[in-house]
Amino acid sequence: MHSKVFVYELVIPDVLTRIKQRLEKIVEPLGNLFVALGLSPNQITILGFLLGAVAVATLAFTGSFPVFLCLFAFAGLMDAIDGYVARKTNRATSFGAFLDSTFDRTTDALTVLPLYTAGLTSTYEALLLVTGEFLVSYTRARAESLGVKMAGVGLAERAERLIAKVSIYLLLALNYWTPAYILFWALVVATYYTVAQRITHAYKTLTRAPTSA
Repeated sequence: MHSKVFVYELVIPDVLTRIKQRLEKIVEPLGNLFVALGLSPNQITILGFLLGAVAVATLAFTGSFPVFLCLFAFAGLMDAIDGYVARKTNRATSFGAFLDSTFDRTTDALTVLPLYTAGLTSTYEALLLVTGEFLVSYTRARAESLGVKMAGVGLAERAERLIAKVSIYLLLALNYWTPAYILFWALVVATYYTVAQRITHAYKTLTRAPTSA
């Protein structure tokens, strides 16, 4: 039991943090390039969504995992770049945050679909992951609407899940189906573990806070 807690609470977050730090080194120069080109954060958000949709369509029509992987990875970077550009140019807006979240949920669903169409998962397995991802988002949105701060709460936030998905598709591109399937289930477990973490955090915060009339 203690070994599992060690893995989930210490080892995995440390590995993911290291990966995210490396990605941040890529995001900054690309973000500065988009700033120089005059693209707004909302335009970058839409561009990221379109790249994700094109990636899925490309895989559906060509069956090429390498091409899909490149497009999907770049679409994932757009999700980080739009926030960077918004902060860099002081153009962060409430509508921008709303638009970003809306496209994020759509992209979450789109990027699970190829796992099913490629034959890696069953319909129910793919649906299980999509439902978990939506719950991760919903628990944060609902808790924050009640005044609970959720930033950074949970093992598998969206960036971590995108990294896991890119890794799964990389394994599929290399024809390593069994490791990809194992990683898929690790992602499912991490996703629902995150939901549980957020529910627990909300419970502890809300039961300490006085209820409004």
